[in-house]
Amino acid sequence: MRTLKYNIGVGLMLLFIGLFSACKQEVESALDLNADVDILSFKVGAAIGTIDQQKGSISVLVPAGTDLSALAPVIALPSEARVSPASGLAQNFSFSSTTPVTYRVYNGNLYNTYQVTVKEIKAEITAFRIGDRSGLIDQQNKQIKIYLPLGTDLKSLTPSVEFTSGASIAPGLGGFVNLSSPVKYTLTYKGQTFQYTVTAILGEEPKQVLTIYNGETVVPHFDGLGVSGVDSPYANPKTKGTNTTPFCASFIRDAETGAGWHGGALWNANKVNINPEAYNRFSIMVLKDVEGDVQLEIQSDGEQNKDWLRARYVKAHVGEWQELIFEIPAGRTANINNILVMPHEHPNAQPVVFPTQRMYWDELKALPKE
Repeated sequence: MRTLKYNIGVGLMLLFIGLFSACKQEVESALDLNADVDILSFKVGAAIGTIDQQKGSISVLVPAGTDLSALAPVIALPSEARVSPASGLAQNFSFSSTTPVTYRVYNGNLYNTYQVTVKEIKAEITAFRIGDRSGLIDQQNKQIKIYLPLGTDLKSLTPSVEFTSGASIAPGLGGFVNLSSPVKYTLTYKGQTFQYTVTAILGEEPKQVLTIYNGETVVPHFDGLGVSGVDSPYANPKTKGTNTTPFCASFIRDAETGAGWHGGALWNANKVNINPEAYNRFSIMVLKDVEGDVQLEIQSDGEQNKDWLRARYVKAHVGEWQELIFEIPAGRTANINNILVMPHEHPNAQPVVFPTQRMYWDELKALPKE
């Protein structure tokens, strides 16, 4: 009897081991750990993306002028793989230079993630000098003005030019240039051409508009005042209209808070140094969902010599970017070091009740005396 029980026990144990092994093999056979999850190619129109499989990144350069807001990439994948977002589905790549678009490839039990950036092909002149004089470069309109001392012979000049690495330039560097009339400089880069017009002017350079913040190339940190923080750079929610630049500053204004400051401040490490004898106005772009006053507070170092400047964000264009002009008091002589931006100067319910909302500002500039 004991032998019989022993044999039955051994048999059951062997049966259990056999069933466990079979189940394990079945589970293991269901797990495909060798599936290919690499993107094979990524194309936007005729532009082929550069894929870094190790970093999981893809970069694409498209022709200048391409609308990045609705591009439909064509993606080649391994057999049985799928990708999300799907190949051919339009995506907004306008902000991909700072916030790449995420693509994820699935195949079997595996997946792989890629961060995709799409940028326009662009070549720029970044500096134009003659002697100790530097040209004023307007990148948007591709214009360069350079002011030279009275009596300079404009027919025989040797400019020093800095431009995008890898591009070629004409006229070439090192030779004489006749700037007695405007001269066209042409950059050629990746099959695209970019042309600047250079104009020489005899005389002293006038004071220029001083860009304090623009969300792209001039992006000092704003300390939050009465808010949890200022987001910058933040994607411009309305690029079709007065303010077409991709980034701005933003914060959430709480409808429940009472009076007091709600906005951001440039001071301490990000303070400015503006002489009111040379600059007598500020301009700033504002976007919000409620009418009312916008306030700039200007101070000297140490929060001294304060002035409060106001301009009206008008009801007729609520929900749109409005450019507002603020006059610096005519009698002010103290330098301006701190600038505080308050997009809505009123407590809630003034001049109208409003819900908690996100407010925006951009293109803060000091304007020279005319």
